[in-house]
Amino acid sequence: MWRFGRWLLVALWLFAAVTAWWGAPRHADGDRARTDLTSGYVAAYQWGERWTDRAPDRWFAVPHLEPPATDPAPILAWRTPDGRVHWTENDGSFDVAGQESEQGPVIVLGNLVNGIGLLFAVVFLGVLLAGRPPVTATRWYWFWMFAAVPFGLGLLYWTFREVPWTRPRNLPPLNPDGSEHRRRGLRGLITAILVSVAVSIVLTVLTQVLGERWAPDLLNP
Repeated sequence: MWRFGRWLLVALWLFAAVTAWWGAPRHADGDRARTDLTSGYVAAYQWGERWTDRAPDRWFAVPHLEPPATDPAPILAWRTPDGRVHWTENDGSFDVAGQESEQGPVIVLGNLVNGIGLLFAVVFLGVLLAGRPPVTATRWYWFWMFAAVPFGLGLLYWTFREVPWTRPRNLPPLNPDGSEHRRRGLRGLITAILVSVAVSIVLTVLTQVLGERWAPDLLNP
């Protein structure tokens, strides 16, 4: 059963990752906005004030464009027919009066990505609290790996490191000094912080090297 559950979690994670990456807002210049608006290559557009993240903490970012507090709005965002979302600073030259596309939210799959993240949290916490004691590390170790490592990578590591729903397994014996072989909570906290910093650095470098097309800045939680 755990083998099936493990691969189901992996499949859901991959779906959420691809969906979040594909639909993440990418910064564009004013010329790109005018070209798409003029050619009608816009499925929806939205005026806004700033981007915020409404995803569960440490999950894939699901940016939300806050309603404008000023007129004109400082940001124009639009979704193209292929599902990509772009945004640019409003310089006052964008004419949307003749657009056949509707004005409305440009992020359309955010609730689905958030739902997968919440499902992961429920499954993980349920198994961690109500299941058998973890074999390779303590509950606190896995809690920190889940709570502090971005993009659900800690949960992926847990699914392949632990097997809570398969055959019974005994905890490893204590060391001669009475301490555990299992990794403890403090080690999990330190590891999670280091992994989180490393992931942020890698994403920043990828954005600088590859650009917003391949590593959108707003995807980083």
